[in-house]
Amino acid sequence: MSAHRPATASGRPPADARAVDPADDAGRQRTSVTAQTLLICALIGTTQMTWGTIVPALPLYLERFGATALVLGPIIAAFGFGRAIVNIPAGIALRWWRPRPFLHIVCWLLVIVTAATGLSPTVPVLVAARVVAGLLGGAAITVGFAVLVAGAPADRRGRVMSTATAVQMSAGALGAFLGGLALSVFPLPVAFAVAVVPLVGCLLWDLARPATTYWAVPMRVPARSRATVLPTQPPLPLRGQRSRVTSLIVALALASVAAFFARFAGEQGLIPLLGYAIGGLTPFTLGLALALATIVSLGVVLGIGRLLDRGGLVWVFLPSIVISALAMLVFPFAAGPVSYALVMLLFLVTACVASVVPSVLMSQAIPPERSGFVVGVTRTAGDAGAVVGPLVALAVYDGFGALPAVGVIAAVILLGNAPLVWWLLASRQAR
Repeated sequence: MSAHRPATASGRPPADARAVDPADDAGRQRTSVTAQTLLICALIGTTQMTWGTIVPALPLYLERFGATALVLGPIIAAFGFGRAIVNIPAGIALRWWRPRPFLHIVCWLLVIVTAATGLSPTVPVLVAARVVAGLLGGAAITVGFAVLVAGAPADRRGRVMSTATAVQMSAGALGAFLGGLALSVFPLPVAFAVAVVPLVGCLLWDLARPATTYWAVPMRVPARSRATVLPTQPPLPLRGQRSRVTSLIVALALASVAAFFARFAGEQGLIPLLGYAIGGLTPFTLGLALALATIVSLGVVLGIGRLLDRGGLVWVFLPSIVISALAMLVFPFAAGPVSYALVMLLFLVTACVASVVPSVLMSQAIPPERSGFVVGVTRTAGDAGAVVGPLVALAVYDGFGALPAVGVIAAVILLGNAPLVWWLLASRQAR
């Protein structure tokens, strides 16, 4: 009997013995970290939704203001311009400012500005409001991703970053469904108020049950303690060679330009316009199609997380960028709601998959104290694409038609991602 744990009258071990069971404690810890990961991803995603929800509304402003499609370019680009200004400063600020209060402040301000944007009486006021929303939204996304890059568990980086990317990319589409539904029921300005509801819910969630594991990660590590931090980051091939690391950052920045160019020029610009003009969609059916793509994207991207953790980056990345570029070229020929929705599904899913790989590489290569700066750099490069993309693509559409416009986007997808494909292939050969 002495070899066994003492038992109570019911035959069970006493409460204190059960409380210290290592397996139970590990299970609770993993569940806790998983829930906190989902919370950070949800904060990123619902921030994304604040502009995804109004995607179906923006083309309708052309009719309200009596403007042409060319005016839609500055309206969309204004948001990217604001983000491009703020990304690097927001990342650097994490060296001194605590990420949780920083994120809460910019998100609550974003709620106010977004809700008020729907009342804009003229195009210049609308553009100015979109710039301010871009400043606040860019800061929020940079902080959220920097926290994830710094705090993702070493054995789950692929799954964490694929979850974050899936949520961020698909939240805009899910928001478009919410916006389309709101436009079917309420006046145009109400869509902007509806856009902030999910973000408010997530902010309240973090106030009630904060993601303490991620908020506690030090974003600036003193030099004397870096020796204990860097080993937690698995070394990439040739990581010690400065030129290779620099080339990786450049390749990540160019891939970010391509992704944001396609997202803002395509998903927020040409895809809604062509959906109404060629696809026979309404605001509600456009939002419904985007929501369907959201669900499929989540399933696909979450499914490849384990593959990415095992190192299959190039074989995920290369096919996805080729297919997304080809799908973009099909939009002008996709007449009818069903055909158009299927092409949307193919493009959005493959674009979402392609966007995971750069995030995983950053999580593997960048130590916590540098994550804010590097995330800011790559997101600033991306937001340059977000500014240029709508201006170029919609100007080409206005002057030359749909096929040349989608051709520009497809070319940017292929050319902008080519350096990162080359880097991945070269790294495989170096092994």
